[in-house]
Order: sequence, then C-alpha cells, then structure tokens
Amino acid sequence: MAVTTPPENPFAQFPLHTGPLTALQLIDRILAKTGAPGRASTVDRVTAGDPTLAVTGIATTALASLDCLKRAAAAKCNLVITYDPAFWSTSDNLDRMEGDPLFQLKRDFIRDNRMVCFNLHDHWRDMSPDGVAVGMARELKWDGFITDAAKPDHFELPPTSLLGLADELGTKLQDRTLRVVGDPKLPVRRVAASWGNAGQIPTIHLLNGPVDAVICGYGREWEVVEYVQDMVATGAKKGLILLGEAKSVEGGMKYCADWLKTFITEVPVDYLSSSEPYWNPDDPAQ
Repeated sequence: MAVTTPPENPFAQFPLHTGPLTALQLIDRILAKTGAPGRASTVDRVTAGDPTLAVTGIATTALASLDCLKRAAAAKCNLVITYDPAFWSTSDNLDRMEGDPLFQLKRDFIRDNRMVCFNLHDHWRDMSPDGVAVGMARELKWDGFITDAAKPDHFELPPTSLLGLADELGTKLQDRTLRVVGDPKLPVRRVAASWGNAGQIPTIHLLNGPVDAVICGYGREWEVVEYVQDMVATGAKKGLILLGEAKSVEGGMKYCADWLKTFITEVPVDYLSSSEPYWNPDDPAQ
C-alpha cells in the first residue's frame, strides 16, 4: 500500500486570507516590528473595544481623550493607538469604575463607533532607539544636536538662556503652560530630556551630570521639582522645564504614525494631536 507524504505546510491547500485586517492582526504586526524584547508586566494592551473588528483606519495620539476619540471616529480611524491610557489610570485599571457615568459614556462611545483602543507605551519606549526620543528630537529639529546616537535625548544646543530655551520649547510645541525652575538668565547649552514622567532617581542622576537643564513632562513637586529648587539654593547652575505630559510625548506619537506607514499600507494612518488640558490667565483657552 502506498504511503502518502503529507505536505510540509498542512494549510497550503487553503487560500491565503484576503479579507479586511482585524485590529488584533495589526497590533501583532506592530509589536513585532518594534523589535522590543517585551516586559514581564506591561501596560501595552487593548483597553477598549473588540480586537476582532476590521480596521478602517489607524490614529496615533498621545492621549485618547474623548475629544480625540470623536475626531478619530469622524476620520473613520477605528484603531486608536495611544501612548497614555484612555481610562485615567496607568494600567487602565477599571476596578470601581463600572458605575461611573463618564466611564460608561466613553466606553459606549468606543463600542457604538466600532472602535478599538490600544496602549502602545512600553514597546515604543523600549525600541532601539526609543520611539518617543526620536520623534521629539525630530519635532524640535534637534536631530543635529544629539551628542550620542545611543542617547537620542541628550543634546548640545547653540548657546541660549533658560528663558530662551523655554521660549523655544513653548513656540515649537505650542505649549502655553510649561513651567520652569531656575534662573531665567542661566546659560544653557547641554540639555537632557526625560520625556513623559521624570522619575525621581533617574532625573536626579541627570541633574548631577554635566547638563545645564533637564526637560521633562512632569514630576512630583516634592521630588524632582524640590530637588532642583534646593540645588539652585546652594548656588548650583541648573534648570528644569516641565512641559506637561502630552506636550512632552506628542512628537513621539506623530513619528509613530510616520513609522507605521512604512509597513502598514492596507489602511490610512493619521496622527491626532491632543487637546492641551491647561490654560493660564494670560492665554486662556478658547
């Protein structure tokens, strides 16, 4: 009796999938493309919506606010890739949120518009080089001032002052509410950035290095901010600029959209800016 040898690929007899791509398929492709090793515990996950939905378009953003979700839905981008979580906690922990009317409204908006929210934070930062750092350097047009390719968040800039640096950042990032610690006349040339959250010990290490100023998104005021205040009180020539979280990572998510377009061609990919949550009396929000 003849023995039939099975084909090397038992599924070769079936036609290739040619239908619409699901959110899950695209998310798997994105995570693989980052080349990041992955973490034992990560915030990168689908936090709202059905990941088996067919994707009509992708929007990247720093923060999936309700305003941003509405603009994504209007643009027919139903896969929203967000750096920060949609439901107001680091890991989008929904404990005790089920009865909150705003949670229900936002969840239902996502469901009703057949949308999916995916956090892309850890893999994006763990890429080599860091996706946020690359994007922010591009946004500020500081690519040519990077001092070490392995550290795309360290710069040697043309000579300026702390006030001049703050003015440049405010103009380039359209940041109306940044805050500054230190002497406005402080000469600044060497700058390090801690895009997003300025963790206590890593930022203190930066401040005790050769830099003149550190740029970050935000930090606890009794940690990094007070540390710089005390440094200045001792006569140390240091400065700190706090941009706000969204303004300190938006360039990274704009770059993310451009990066996605290099290997996702089946659906449109767009970047959506985040609405600045703050205003000040001299420049109130309209």
